[in-house]
Amino acid sequence: MRAAAVSLAVLVVLALAATAGARSITGTTGNDRLVGTPRADAIRGIGGRDVLLGRGGTDYLNGGPGRDTMDGGPAADLLLAAYDGSRDSVRCGAGADVVNADLIDVVARDCELVGRRLSQDTYRSDGAQHESEVEPDSFTFGRTTVATFQVGRRFEGGATNVGFAVTTDDGRTWRSGFLPGLTSASVPPGSNARASDPAVAFDARHGTWLISTLALGSGVTRLAINRSGDGFTWSAALNAAEESGGGSEEGIAFDKNWIACDNTATSPFFGRCYLVYTHSADADMLAVRWSDDGGQTWALGANIGARPAVGVFPAIRPNGDLVAVYLLEAGRFGIAASRSTDGGQTWAPPVRIADVDNGCAVQGFRAFPLPAAEVDASGRVWATWHECESPSVRSNAVFVATSPDGASWSAPTAVTRGHDDVLPTIGVDAATGRVAIAFMRSGPAGIDTELVESAGNPASWSAARRLSVESSALASMPRTTSGRMLGDYISVHYASGRPLVVWVLALVPIDSALRQAVYATRG
Repeated sequence: MRAAAVSLAVLVVLALAATAGARSITGTTGNDRLVGTPRADAIRGIGGRDVLLGRGGTDYLNGGPGRDTMDGGPAADLLLAAYDGSRDSVRCGAGADVVNADLIDVVARDCELVGRRLSQDTYRSDGAQHESEVEPDSFTFGRTTVATFQVGRRFEGGATNVGFAVTTDDGRTWRSGFLPGLTSASVPPGSNARASDPAVAFDARHGTWLISTLALGSGVTRLAINRSGDGFTWSAALNAAEESGGGSEEGIAFDKNWIACDNTATSPFFGRCYLVYTHSADADMLAVRWSDDGGQTWALGANIGARPAVGVFPAIRPNGDLVAVYLLEAGRFGIAASRSTDGGQTWAPPVRIADVDNGCAVQGFRAFPLPAAEVDASGRVWATWHECESPSVRSNAVFVATSPDGASWSAPTAVTRGHDDVLPTIGVDAATGRVAIAFMRSGPAGIDTELVESAGNPASWSAARRLSVESSALASMPRTTSGRMLGDYISVHYASGRPLVVWVLALVPIDSALRQAVYATRG
């Protein structure tokens, strides 16, 4: 009886697909063969082993639960095979296709932009919003990329633990896990209740990967460091800084830490790693500490000399100059930079790069106008951020400015216009001079992640390429005190000449469980 019912359902679907006006094709809980039309279709599997076939137009194929086979057909298609726990097979056909898939899925070489889900929040019942992963950072050295991210986001801030993922073949295959000795959920457990703001760096002189996190205990704030020689096996967390009490509204002593290492062999500070952060207990003064032994010990450091400020991002020039780019909150909001030429010990006064109009927030979505920065092979510093497109256009655009030395800056240039784009990140290919900016685009259906590239001209950028097959709806994201969250930042670096973007996708929850995870796409 059930087989007959399924067969009838399939016949109905095929009959609908044969009509010229068919746009939405949905299967049953059984094994279905769903065939599209020559037009743009939405083809969805519900359960079972389904076959989904596009036949023309820009189709959206969603396999749903079960082991599915998808074929996009002869056009640019969007194919979703992720987060179903099954080994799906995906073919794309002609056109510039976008796929979001799990690591176990088989994706054909004719699929152009393939985003793989790197990890899954497996924690439960600790007061966090599961399953959620937010706020990824990554770093690439050679053919190895290490990504890090929050796992199990909490409403009041921070997460149950911090995860990592590593690839040694430019993002084709990945392995992932959770940091040990950091939080009470770690194995073995650490001394902190929750952790936030993960960032990763590689120290080429000492052959060491470092993940920095903002770790929160009972009345204590720590800047924690986990170390690894290969990106797979990590030490328990050590403390680069620790302080009781706090000066922020949340009662924390530090905020928005970032880490970077000087990997230029001819630099006078080769092998020095910098940890920059906001010292909330010191009226939001920016500060820096450094390590010359692969992150094992850290100097007390120095104040950068800018307050109140947040979101400090370090950029290291080939000559060893350290340039800090940040959001300056003194007076009118603005993007500013400070430079040190002696390894972080002393700093020139802040230089304002651009004023920021912070009045174009995406309703209900957490998106602070924090900058990102990178350095090209010539030593030119690139900074990017988002703000209102203009006084008369009250939506956000991505902007970029450059500096030959970190002290004098070009006028800002708009990278995007006519949309609502936030939270950009930037990467530079030292070999070719190409520059990539990935960002989040807000639209009627939610948030998408997109990517643009430049040959090195700040005024000339490619058309945006969409990386997310499905928009992340606000209701599919964890809640925070500042709105629904994918992350205060994402990440992009070049891997063997192609941008490798680490980003977040929130799919529709099932049985009240979130389905938000970190993905990586080779551009």
